Amino acid sequence: MGAKDNKAIKIILAVFIGLLVMIIAGLAFVAVHGKMKENNYTAAIQEAEKYLAENNYEQAIIQYENAISINPEEEEAYLALAEIYMDQDDTSKARSILRKGAGQTGSARIQRMLSTLEAQTLTGKMEDKTDGQIDLAQASQDLSWDTSFVQKIINYTFDDYKREFGRVTSATMNDDGYLEVRHTKLSATCYYKNTSDNKEIVDTSRKTPYAEGMPEKITLDSLGVLFRNFDGAASLNRMQMLFGERVEPKTMEGNIYIESKEEDLIARLGTDKNGNITSPSSWNELILPMANRNRASAGTLSGVIVDAVSGKGVANAQITFKPADSSHKTVKETTDSRGAFQVTLEADDYKITVKANGYIEEEFVFRIEKGKSYSGEQFVISPELSGEARIVLEWGAEPIDLDSHLQGSVDGGNSIHVFFGEKKASSGGSVAAELDLDDTDGYGPETTTIHNLDGVYTFSVMDFLGTGTMAQNGATVKVYLPGQDPVVIELGTGSGVDNIWKVCKIDHGRLEVLNCAGSEGDF
Repeated sequence: MGAKDNKAIKIILAVFIGLLVMIIAGLAFVAVHGKMKENNYTAAIQEAEKYLAENNYEQAIIQYENAISINPEEEEAYLALAEIYMDQDDTSKARSILRKGAGQTGSARIQRMLSTLEAQTLTGKMEDKTDGQIDLAQASQDLSWDTSFVQKIINYTFDDYKREFGRVTSATMNDDGYLEVRHTKLSATCYYKNTSDNKEIVDTSRKTPYAEGMPEKITLDSLGVLFRNFDGAASLNRMQMLFGERVEPKTMEGNIYIESKEEDLIARLGTDKNGNITSPSSWNELILPMANRNRASAGTLSGVIVDAVSGKGVANAQITFKPADSSHKTVKETTDSRGAFQVTLEADDYKITVKANGYIEEEFVFRIEKGKSYSGEQFVISPELSGEARIVLEWGAEPIDLDSHLQGSVDGGNSIHVFFGEKKASSGGSVAAELDLDDTDGYGPETTTIHNLDGVYTFSVMDFLGTGTMAQNGATVKVYLPGQDPVVIELGTGSGVDNIWKVCKIDHGRLEVLNCAGSEGDF
């Protein structure tokens, strides 16, 4: 070996040793930086706890916020900060910090605390409507199944849940062998489990369901997700009418409940000893006997035609599915007694026309993609108008509770404000406007009818829980005026709307689209 070869080897060794030193130094820096980050986070938490012990909440909040800025992926500071805000009766800030924490950490503890807080807030809202006293008969008189949600849970795979309800925030294996899964936009827990017949429901090594796996059980944070027109309580008599059979309270593992048993869904709902549901957060479990057996085939569309005023399904509605591609078949279907339908369609864009006695004929556009099935799609139609105007609000799974607000005045009459706390407004001895349908668990519809068009009204939408996510999640308002085609107003991501959306003005029957951000000063 010559001198030149020895020199080349020495150069290569020097470069290698230099790189090795740099890698070791980098790893050491990461380790030291990580340790410093951990120590700084712990110090901030300890400082916050010291201030908390001294009842110095202002400084405690500053230190917890400091801890979050140091390490936003740790759960402790979010939980402690939320506790302080709740002690101060500032539930809006508590919800906000918990939502931020859930998104940053995926913590199951944060998600449970957030779900509990939201359920309590909505329960309080329901009680406010009746001055804290719930009349069971009154609260449950218009109760009906939310057929679109039922269709979802019967047919949805894990992939469907992620698409509809967002990413997984927690996935833990319980003592019964179920994988408990929660999603960012679903106030419920889904339970997945492998069976002797099907080992491809849960990937146990990764603690995640397979894409096509389906939950065999679901528990809801609020029963309002399962029903329409649910005001926080329901009588046994009304539930028997809803179930279509006489049921009596049962007891299992200390829980008193009533049960509706069908082929695709067994619903067990917690009650008092008399069989009455007394709280939206009552114990419950929804068993799905056919899960992982009867998966919807590709091209299947399951949905429901919904009455905008009552929220109930429209029976015997005639639906026509006309494809954009003339080589594909036009298909017709009729809804069942619950307003539900199921149809198999080829991949294409469809114009959907809905006709029903006593309703305005409506058209919708829907795309069927190749290899996909769709469940729980709702198509809202309005009863025919007789001189009044109607405003219908719809949105997605989040925010969980959007509220319609109609404000204005009747010519020569009173100023009015129609919303969940005051569902009817009168002027001159007759109803000027009313909130027909109030939804508190996502999607809508939420419907307002103006009976007296001799006036000026402004329609706005407020996020009741103050999540600040209205624009990013989107919403749609459809306005019906006598003798005119419905006008659709969409809330876009670039609208600048935070928690209040000023939608439109109706001046003596003339529509002016506003579609801009509002403020609390507007109310």
